[in-house]
Amino acid sequence: MTAGVVKMMKRDVALLVDIYKHRYLTISQVQRLHFPSLQTAYRRTKVLKRDGCISGFNVANIDEGIFSLTAKGLEVVAGALGVDRNDLKWNEAKEKPKDYYFMRHFLAINDFRIAVRQACEKSPVRLVGFIPDYYGEKTEKGGVMKYIKDVICDVANEREQVSHTPDGVFALEKDGRAALFFLEIDRGTEVVADPRKGVLKCLRFYASYLVDGKYQRYARDFAVEGFKGFRTLIVTPTQARLQNIRRASTEMDVPPKAKRFLWVTTEDKITPDIVFTPIWKSIDSEDNTTYRIG
Repeated sequence: MTAGVVKMMKRDVALLVDIYKHRYLTISQVQRLHFPSLQTAYRRTKVLKRDGCISGFNVANIDEGIFSLTAKGLEVVAGALGVDRNDLKWNEAKEKPKDYYFMRHFLAINDFRIAVRQACEKSPVRLVGFIPDYYGEKTEKGGVMKYIKDVICDVANEREQVSHTPDGVFALEKDGRAALFFLEIDRGTEVVADPRKGVLKCLRFYASYLVDGKYQRYARDFAVEGFKGFRTLIVTPTQARLQNIRRASTEMDVPPKAKRFLWVTTEDKITPDIVFTPIWKSIDSEDNTTYRIG
């Protein structure tokens, strides 16, 4: 092999595609997706970084390196996906994010995506697709119009509108039937008991969204005829926080049935082995059933 030229292996290409799809991946996430050990992951990412296909950076208080794609890596991804690189709607960031809370939240979303993907590999459930919160079109002012941001009339007060951007939207398929899910990663920092903001505002949005039916717009994205409903999955840090959310939901002026479509669990349960098992509870404090998503 010529000096300085990396022989691109099939696993390397798959890794670059995953970094493109997830935007940022830590070394441990890279390892979980593609390598048998951290040592192997370190060795191969070092090669890809040296070749200019990926770049690495660190964020204060996050104790592992984070990787993102470069323009050269994007060319490999475009070739692997059989599309023009301009169709991938990607721009290399001039500066990598340094905010701990943003990055910790972002990586938690990716942890969930990886857990669901690997759970699907062990089950008859298929991940139809996942739309992250950052997906969207650039505006003339340089911002991003987020594709999954929506505005809905409050079911308890039609003169009031509630806007919200989920952390992710995805669909699972089993036995020919597709189910729609919205993801919310709760980092435990937002207020719980105020219906005008924080957690309760988020829950108001979903309860109204369910009643209105506007969520059917995702049938086109996931190539299905329609959905019978959806589930919102809330991942929260602790059992105490989970109980606080359930207690606070008693103050929501929405149909009781709507509360039972909003499910919550703790972040320690988001692993490939148990994410599909009955670990989810509805936010309805009177509902003692545990639910499963797979």
